[in-house]
Amino acid sequence: MNNYFIYLLISQDKQRTYTGFTDNIENRIKKHKTKGVRTTKNFGDFGYIILEKVLPDERLAREAEKYWKSASGRRRIKEILKNKED
Repeated sequence: MNNYFIYLLISQDKQRTYTGFTDNIENRIKKHKTKGVRTTKNFGDFGYIILEKVLPDERLAREAEKYWKSASGRRRIKEILKNKED
């Protein structure tokens, strides 16, 4: 079984972010970069960070993704991004 990852895409201009989860981070990022994901196909160039590694349990990964997309998760993302700039 693979581990699941919660990841964050950050547009080059830092104006847009996308949070997702996957059990194959390399393939998923490649799919985003080749415009194979509808929600990010017009995203432009981006960087990414892994927010969390979840044990091999898809249900827990979905719950974690839901947290990162919530208001408190987005606040935490802003803190992470701010600290990366410092």
